[in-house]
Amino acid sequence: MQHKARRRFIGQPAGFGLWKAQMHSESGPAARAAVVDSSVAAQPAHETLLCALDAGTHADLPLLTLHGTEPGGESKTLTLRALRDGARRYALLLRAHGVARGDRVLLLLPTGSAFVEAMLGSMLAGAIPVPLAGNLTFGSLERYLENLSAVARSAEARVLITNARMRDAVAGSETLRVSLHHVLTPDALDGIGPAQGVWPSVSASDTAFIQYTSGTTGKPKGAVISHRALLSNAFAISHGLGIDSSSVGVSWLPLFHDMGLIGVVLTALAHPYPIHLMPPERFVMQPRGWLELLAKTGGTLSAAPNFAYDLCVKRGGARGTELDLSRVRCMLDGAEPVHDTTLRRFTAHHASTGLRSDVMLPVYGLAEATLAVAFAERSQPATTLSVDRDALESSGRVLGSATAQSRVLVSVGRPVAGTRLRICDDAGRTLGEGEVGELRVRSASLMDGYFHDQEASIAVLSDGELRTGDLAVVCDGQLYITGRKKDLIIKSGRNIHPYDVERVAECVAGLRSGGIAAFARPNPNTGTDDLVLAAEIGDDARAGCERIVQQVRGEVLAVLGVKVDAVHFCRVGGLPRTTSGKLRRNACNALFAAGEV
Repeated sequence: MQHKARRRFIGQPAGFGLWKAQMHSESGPAARAAVVDSSVAAQPAHETLLCALDAGTHADLPLLTLHGTEPGGESKTLTLRALRDGARRYALLLRAHGVARGDRVLLLLPTGSAFVEAMLGSMLAGAIPVPLAGNLTFGSLERYLENLSAVARSAEARVLITNARMRDAVAGSETLRVSLHHVLTPDALDGIGPAQGVWPSVSASDTAFIQYTSGTTGKPKGAVISHRALLSNAFAISHGLGIDSSSVGVSWLPLFHDMGLIGVVLTALAHPYPIHLMPPERFVMQPRGWLELLAKTGGTLSAAPNFAYDLCVKRGGARGTELDLSRVRCMLDGAEPVHDTTLRRFTAHHASTGLRSDVMLPVYGLAEATLAVAFAERSQPATTLSVDRDALESSGRVLGSATAQSRVLVSVGRPVAGTRLRICDDAGRTLGEGEVGELRVRSASLMDGYFHDQEASIAVLSDGELRTGDLAVVCDGQLYITGRKKDLIIKSGRNIHPYDVERVAECVAGLRSGGIAAFARPNPNTGTDDLVLAAEIGDDARAGCERIVQQVRGEVLAVLGVKVDAVHFCRVGGLPRTTSGKLRRNACNALFAAGEV
């Protein structure tokens, strides 16, 4: 039986946690093993996603409502039957262009009905869809097409489904013209009806899709996700969120990314409930639009990365009672480190809308596990630990602390259905509770491996267990993510987490939240790492660069007790990011080494 976690509710003083000091004292009791099992087995509702699609068409209830994503900008509602008919048209289109069972089909489409129907149609044709991100960054189109070419080669894809604009751009790329046999647009569906057909049989062990993960080395890695893994994860998400007939989902998350694709759309296909989608671009331009859609539709569920909640406070407009968010019961916070200050600011800022203080749900997941790995407990204040930063960095142990130098960790809860978590050292030995190590996951939702990359697959999959590369600790049966193993900065024997440095530095006037990357550079003269910051800066702040450098060094030294060796500036949008908006620290490091930052 799992031990009931002790909580420090968000908003209380940071004096919680001295109980951990006894755990690690010489006379204290031995720590329990840092292994946590879900109390619920994975019970997929269907064998494949196509089976779920067929089963849902009998009810013919509204499933997907699109707000501003379709041509003309008007709202459009689709039932499962309409989605199935659209999928059949895409399957016939692909068949007409010679797409065979197992062929990979690249999907490069914005949020909308075409994306969902093309993905389902690829599956129906027996092909394997590969959802990809559009050119949403400040980078050049040429650089984007180079990355697209790398993915096309990795996936050995022959067909791309995209819009007219990207079709023309692809036509200008010699590499893509050679590798892709067909570039199709939704207009090609004209004249193709939703006819029946004899479709290839698809089993639970067949590949449902390939999710290309956000990499930092420039070499694409495609996580191969089976129908069994997908449906197991959809069950785990549905069970973890308590999805039922009263649930209403609202999302702005891009469909090429696992959080929006699997967590929202595909889970709703497997466990039908109505969802409302808006374009990601609208959220970026007007964060309040997300909350307005929640209020308008009576939304009960939504999800976003941590930064989105801060953005809603900073750019979401003034407080007001004109929004009614009283029906919201769960807002997931994941896809990047979860900060307790973000949770508190967001709920406090929107308290006048009727938003409950316990709606925030910290979660953890990754593409290699399809998506969901751990969820916090619903309708409960977030659980946090205030820990000794020095003990965490020097010895990898969690000791309670109530000082100003402590670090607050936010629990991402317990494993979702069909999942087992284990914290281990570099040799794979299981650690005890309160000890920091690498998080490993055993789950019914694990990927089969990286597509045609045996070396990379072996590096992360062993004996049915996934090496996440994330550092974590288990305390009282709950999981806390402390950092990314490969991002660690080792300076004078201390393990420094870049998130801590970035959060301190962003408080300096002239620097942007989310626009700072901390990384290490080996210094052969000192025998340790130099701590380097690369920061985006606007034209209006460039005159104060010297002041900013001095203040950054002073703040980081005062708060973290570590010296910043170098600060480099670049234009806004100049730091490399993944398709989901996360900073690519290793890529920043490479640019610094090349003198480009």
